[in-house]
Amino acid sequence: MLISKNRSLRNFFLLLFSLSIPLWIFGSIYDVQIFPGFNLYQLPLAMPMVTALILIYRENGKAGVAGLLKRTYDSRLIKSKVWYLPMLLMIPSIGFIEYLILRFSGSSIPPPQFSLATLGYISVFFMTYGEELGWTGYLIDPMQQRWSALKSGILLGIVWAVIHFPIHFINGYSFEWIFWHGLYTVASRVLMVWIYNNAGKSLFSMALTHWTFGMFWSLWPVENLHRVVSFYNPSIMALTAIFFAVIVTLLWGSKTLTQYRFNRKQV
Repeated sequence: MLISKNRSLRNFFLLLFSLSIPLWIFGSIYDVQIFPGFNLYQLPLAMPMVTALILIYRENGKAGVAGLLKRTYDSRLIKSKVWYLPMLLMIPSIGFIEYLILRFSGSSIPPPQFSLATLGYISVFFMTYGEELGWTGYLIDPMQQRWSALKSGILLGIVWAVIHFPIHFINGYSFEWIFWHGLYTVASRVLMVWIYNNAGKSLFSMALTHWTFGMFWSLWPVENLHRVVSFYNPSIMALTAIFFAVIVTLLWGSKTLTQYRFNRKQV
């Protein structure tokens, strides 16, 4: 793993937003489509990767960049394969709970459908690296050297949510919707830090977990990758994710999120 003690969180955030703001501005003015379902104003989602690569090159040269990119296939670090279950199921389960709540409350929801669009969602897995090379590959380890795992997850979750705010505004979502979705994002990042720390600090584990954010919702295809299905309720999603994050913190401890309190003591 790359040495992280000399990394500058301030430089990362300054460069990230310096690269992103022009894209949000021009993307909101000009309707430029990068590829079907993905517009110019959404391109800042790749900027965590660009920022990380620039700073790593500046700090450690080509060897640092090569080391960061090698982490994209570091699944061998996941020694306990049981952690593939929360990687694949934790985030989709939050969406499934919302679906059940709305169904049992009598809301009109179209039936899920498995289609080519659902299969096409597999390609999104490679896009998740664009964010996780920055969030996980560059930021989360030095953050955890300064603060607890819980605080690091909350702080990184706030930044993760903020980088999406302009996209939600441009897509026409209300302030209330964005607030609740932001809380969902923050709580989800705490869950991701929990998985990351217990899965050998594998960047692959975070790319896989990040990918699952749209896996359940791909059963209701939408044209724009950053529009959500009509019955998506961010307040239910946020409260469910917060509940999961509280349980995880109580059971695994806020300092590292790895000290499961019911582990048998070694003799």
